[in-house]
Amino acid sequence: MNTPVASRSALVSLLSEACELEHGLACSYLYAAFTLKQSVYEEDLSWQEFQALRIWAGQLYFIASQEMMHLSQAWNLLTAIGGTPYYMRPNFPQNHKYYPLNLPLKLEPFGKKALKRFTFYELPSHVSDVEFLEKEFGITLQDIEKAFTVGKLYTQIREYFNAIDEDQLFIGDKSLQVGADVCHFNEIVKVVDRASANRAIDMIMEQGEGSVKDQIDCHYGLFVRLDKELDQLSAEATTRGAEFKPARTTIENPITTFDRSIGPHGATCIQDPYTNDVAILFDNIYSLMLRMLQYVFSSGPLPGDWQRRLAEAAIQIMARALKPLGEALTLLPAGPGHPGMTAGPSFGLYRHVSLPNELTAARILINERFAELIAVGRALCAHPNAPTQLVEGIDKIESIAQKLLSTPKLSTV
Repeated sequence: MNTPVASRSALVSLLSEACELEHGLACSYLYAAFTLKQSVYEEDLSWQEFQALRIWAGQLYFIASQEMMHLSQAWNLLTAIGGTPYYMRPNFPQNHKYYPLNLPLKLEPFGKKALKRFTFYELPSHVSDVEFLEKEFGITLQDIEKAFTVGKLYTQIREYFNAIDEDQLFIGDKSLQVGADVCHFNEIVKVVDRASANRAIDMIMEQGEGSVKDQIDCHYGLFVRLDKELDQLSAEATTRGAEFKPARTTIENPITTFDRSIGPHGATCIQDPYTNDVAILFDNIYSLMLRMLQYVFSSGPLPGDWQRRLAEAAIQIMARALKPLGEALTLLPAGPGHPGMTAGPSFGLYRHVSLPNELTAARILINERFAELIAVGRALCAHPNAPTQLVEGIDKIESIAQKLLSTPKLSTV
């Protein structure tokens, strides 16, 4: 990667790349979690294996939620220097040349290959045990030297924040900074100067790659542990004459027929009509969540506590609704071209329009979209093949929408 001279425009570009990566990593981690089996009746899982899968799924969901917090933190960093919250990213799969990671960013089921990629994404810059990396993950010294990992990206971002004159750099409206008082990301930092920018970057890097003293309680450390636990359970199954298969037979990089003509090379089209409709619904709910969260980070304080209410609704969609909907898709057939395989969400992003700045208009658009999505969801829930997770997800969406609609009108605040 060519290193440009430190400037505001170069820093905005690097932070936008960070936004894309944090967002893409969150989706990749979520997809792997969605594919994990959830019952002892799936492939005759033992009770021990089933308990391990529950823990692994929880850890992946936790890491993905932190990646979304990192995206939000990058938004605070952007607005502090005069930029705007940015949530677009290339659709999956993204080949190894799009980012200087030297690895593709893709959606694939949980397994050894996925864990190798995840570990490399979060590889600490201070990890020097190349023999361990090569033995455990097939990562060589040449890979490490060539790769521009997430940690290296934030190291360069920090260098730029420290190289540009502080009085000239921090021109953003301080009222646009979002803290834990507005959204339920307890560690998020309001960025108003160089010191707070460095604190924000420290938090992101320590949660991702850890520190020299602690490589355990971080994303990198969790992925290393998951890989070892996977090997252990696989070896125990082999001893019994069995094979441990923790994930469903889910396709990689799914895409809906709606997006097929403009999808990236290497995407796998969902061919089952009903599954395709559920996947489109997932993408539309996911899109609404992103638009709402971006609005919170670009609006500044709103009348009647609406900034916090909208932030809470967006995060609830992410945590309570998208999870069961994504799991539902990994139970539904991918279609005749993929016999015996299930689908998954594409996390597709196409031609999104930000919500208007004026709160009343924004609320109307949000309410209308909730009503449309709930109606479509209820119709899909009536299908005889509807998984219980789909019904659960639509119930959650309706509950979130009702709570948001029941808040006081602006005129009475």
